[in-house]
Amino acid sequence: MPQSGSTGPPIPPDQLGVVSIGAREIYDQVIGLRSEVRSIGQQAEGVRAELDDHEDRIRALERWRYALPVAALTGVGGALVAIVQAVAK
Repeated sequence: MPQSGSTGPPIPPDQLGVVSIGAREIYDQVIGLRSEVRSIGQQAEGVRAELDDHEDRIRALERWRYALPVAALTGVGGALVAIVQAVAK
């Protein structure tokens, strides 16, 4: 029977024979999977912190943007009052 690395034709699955997977192989895969899940969890925490930071920055920009017209109107009003007072003298 040709090996999987040989240059012969592929072996059909029904001719591979009995495949035996032991408890040790399953355990090793579970341990590997656990470490990958932990890594993904840590990455998710970092992404969440960065998302919170971006959210705070966007909220600060929105507050500044909406406060700008009020400040501009106040400045124009103050300038008008100053002009009226200067003309009245």
